[in-house]
Amino acid sequence: MANNKVTFGLTNVHYSIATQGADGTWSYANPVRLIGAQEFTSDIVGGNSQVYADDAVIATLIQNAGRTISLKVTELTDEFKVDILGYKKLTNGNLVEITNASVVTFALGIEFQGDVKARRTWFYLCTVTPINEASKTKGDSVEANAITLNITARPIDINAKYKTTHITSCLGDANYANFLTSAPELPEITE
Repeated sequence: MANNKVTFGLTNVHYSIATQGADGTWSYANPVRLIGAQEFTSDIVGGNSQVYADDAVIATLIQNAGRTISLKVTELTDEFKVDILGYKKLTNGNLVEITNASVVTFALGIEFQGDVKARRTWFYLCTVTPINEASKTKGDSVEANAITLNITARPIDINAKYKTTHITSCLGDANYANFLTSAPELPEITE
């Protein structure tokens, strides 16, 4: 299948709670859809540096320690706030932010469209900072509010040899249809 010339769109966002076993391996819960995705950016944590000797660059050192992700959504569900942000739902329906809640690790799944094929991606070991909220009065026109999630995706070990932050499936791949609706799995890399 041909490759995309352009990428556009953002849809089909999911999250899956991650649990680390006693042996250090991670497992994932069934994914939950997060409606209202508006914008996504991902930046590498790390960079590169040049090693100079004998008046020349003799090596380039590259560090990829994960990614910082910014995900803008129209609103967060109570379910996301409880599952990921550590809020508590009271019997009367009230939602309470718990400022000393344990950090929850989760996988973040997203889909991008393209001119030829769509691609779906899972980021494996994500954590999110507490959210900021804002609103403003209605005027001559109405503007919707948005919430930005600041997420860190750190690397996960594969086969004790490789590390990765994410995996991508493209339209036409054998696992594409259920990629975001099934619990994320680590890839098996064979030599």
